[in-house]
Amino acid sequence: MDDIKESTETEPVELVEDKAGKGRPPHLPNADTRIKVYTLSTVGTRHEDIASVLSISHDTLVKYYKEELDKGRIEANASVAETLFKQAKEGNTTAMIFWLKSRAKWKETSQHEISGNPDGTPVEVKIVTGID
Repeated sequence: MDDIKESTETEPVELVEDKAGKGRPPHLPNADTRIKVYTLSTVGTRHEDIASVLSISHDTLVKYYKEELDKGRIEANASVAETLFKQAKEGNTTAMIFWLKSRAKWKETSQHEISGNPDGTPVEVKIVTGID
């Protein structure tokens, strides 16, 4: 009986897939692609769009070009901030307000106060529930 059991059991088979010709070829960054990524990043191009231009995924873009993406974003923000700051210093009220709200944490507030009726009596509040 043990002989029959041994002959009907099969050992697990390890599947080996041949990866040749499957999937995308590996991405190899070079000086030209690094310059392209940096340049697109300095003008505020979305990462998804930069990846599309290079025909790679967003994850691959970030994996190989993080430094170019970061430097480009920082320089783009600094350039716009410089222009905004100059405009604010030259008297552009909108630029001044925006700068103070975003950089100096200024905010506009509204305060509503209910103090009672003009004759000094308290405000009457009636709660309507819809239940008789």
